[in-house]
Amino acid sequence: MRVLPQDLMWKARGGRGYIDHLKQAGMEFVVGQIVNLIGTSSKRNLINLTKLFEKIAGSEGSVRHAKRMRWLFETDHPHLAWWQRIINDLNPNCRNKFLLNFFVHGYYGDNQRKRAKFYENNGFYPPTVLLTSVTQKCNFTCAGCWAHNYEQKEDMSYETLKKVFDEARDELGIHIMPVVGGEPFIRNDFLDLAEQYPDCIFLAFTNGSLLTDEKIERLKKLGNVAPMFSLGGWEESTDKVRGKGTFKMVMEKMDRLKEAGIFFGVSLTMTKESTEEIISDEYMKMLADKGSLWTWGFHYVPVGENPDPSVMPTAEQREDIKKALYNARNTLPMMTVDFWGDGPEMMGCIAGGRQYIHVNAKGDVEPCTFVHLATHNVKDSTLTEALASPFMTAIRKGAPYDGNMLRPCMIVDRPWVLRGYYKKYKPYETHRGAADYLTKPEIMEQIDEYAEEVEKITNESWENDYYMTLFPLPGEYYHDRNVLCSSKTPHGGRHGGCETAGCCSCGKDLSAVKKLNDEIKEEDTVSV
Repeated sequence: MRVLPQDLMWKARGGRGYIDHLKQAGMEFVVGQIVNLIGTSSKRNLINLTKLFEKIAGSEGSVRHAKRMRWLFETDHPHLAWWQRIINDLNPNCRNKFLLNFFVHGYYGDNQRKRAKFYENNGFYPPTVLLTSVTQKCNFTCAGCWAHNYEQKEDMSYETLKKVFDEARDELGIHIMPVVGGEPFIRNDFLDLAEQYPDCIFLAFTNGSLLTDEKIERLKKLGNVAPMFSLGGWEESTDKVRGKGTFKMVMEKMDRLKEAGIFFGVSLTMTKESTEEIISDEYMKMLADKGSLWTWGFHYVPVGENPDPSVMPTAEQREDIKKALYNARNTLPMMTVDFWGDGPEMMGCIAGGRQYIHVNAKGDVEPCTFVHLATHNVKDSTLTEALASPFMTAIRKGAPYDGNMLRPCMIVDRPWVLRGYYKKYKPYETHRGAADYLTKPEIMEQIDEYAEEVEKITNESWENDYYMTLFPLPGEYYHDRNVLCSSKTPHGGRHGGCETAGCCSCGKDLSAVKKLNDEIKEEDTVSV
């Protein structure tokens, strides 16, 4: 298996002094060079860009990331077309802010330097992402939304949010800050807050209804706020959950943002009922054609007061989701992420500060947006103190459990894990009924049955190497959703060429997949 242990991936490259030297000796010059390179989208420029990324990379993981990106560009992987869409289609301010804040500040440069310093001071690495509910208020009443479980009290003040963001950026090195609600754009000072952090990127998960022409013009001016529209399938499925006319409204807002050159994406919530239409090739292509540059795939999680586990996608559907989102990411010019199926890329569960934490609208520091339990609140503690708590520490140290990263979730994949943490560390519920999925026998029984089915299917996939990380590694090519990756060049010499050329006909039988992979791999051909 080629996923490095997390401590090796995050360890400062050559010591923190190397990174500090780069910063002192001319990071501004390097950033200027990067901006010049992203001014044009030629393949040669983008390959040279990865070489600059490698120079400023502060950890072994980011060095590997830069090399993998270079391989993708050299072999005309659709990820090259994704970058070219960003460079060619976005307003220059939005383009530069996204690429600099997400990649340079958020991943390669400032993030790595401060993470190394944080590790020296605290003995553990901070998360790379801070997710914040900037408000609990919303103008929608979507079925199944846990936001309405919280009491509608005052949201965190502007000053409190600024204190949180200051610590995240200046001490933890976090520049990637997704925001949720409620509805983020219902908060009048949200964009004022984002303006205070021009070196950070805010991914705003939104229903889209409040994106007026005035707000869109301000988004273009700011450049560092990227809306992520919530959808649940085609028109009938989306409107059933979110209200009549929602789907058409979102389509119109997407057209408006595309015309304005603003980076935007889509957040998909999949249920047992909606999974098949959402993961269809037709639906994925529609999102890419509409201009979505980043599409998130979330499974419904039975969270909140008296949740219904029967709404979750089945274990079989979950495997189909994994394959479909792998395929979309490797055949379309659109970044596509499966929050569960991409466990191998993230080395298991990302909660508890391994990769992210959630601060809710009341200031409670939660280990995950789906785990509404806490031991600290930012109104009387720091993020660092919350991360150092025994509760958060146990969550970080526990993953990836037995090693199968296709079962990353401590809520529905390994429910006994979260139940154990809840019993041992006694975190408080951040709203009424938050622990129902941990304490109510009828709900626990349904989740346990689901976890057993997931274990059977994902263990077989894990044992047969039927999974991959985000993209092929250097020396590998993506073939199709049945073969995944191999060192063998696909027919047509391009990623995803097998499926179109018809050279792969193993179907969905996993034994046939295993046999075919064995035939075409020289060493370890599955991209992990």
